[in-house]
Amino acid sequence: MIKVTAEEVFIMTMAMIDEMLETGELDATTTGEYRAKAPAILTLLQNEIIGIENRYRAFNEQVKPVKIESLEQFVQVDDIKANTLLTNGLAAHLMIHEDKSLANFFQQRYEEMRGTYLKPTPSKITKKEDVYGAMLRY
Repeated sequence: MIKVTAEEVFIMTMAMIDEMLETGELDATTTGEYRAKAPAILTLLQNEIIGIENRYRAFNEQVKPVKIESLEQFVQVDDIKANTLLTNGLAAHLMIHEDKSLANFFQQRYEEMRGTYLKPTPSKITKKEDVYGAMLRY
């Protein structure tokens, strides 16, 4: 698993919402407000993902979410979820007051990917011992 920083997620999101200059650099004059909002939104999205994933983990293997206070921090989800779920979720939240149709598009993509990447993995079939002699079939 490759570790991804919140800054990397932010930069990918800025590219998605067309906030990059022709040089490939971020436009600091238009992204300052987005940069200020990003840590809180990424914390919210990360907590949602971890909460869903924790449902399928043993209690002692559950991940305790850490608040993202700086874009230099690593996110706690794997690189695929960071590059898909976090970027689309962040774009949807940032665009909600700017462009509702674009926000809807990114929210729909987020929900589609959430359904794909956060499905439970099938568990192993295990034989159950009938300790009561009821001869039930499982």
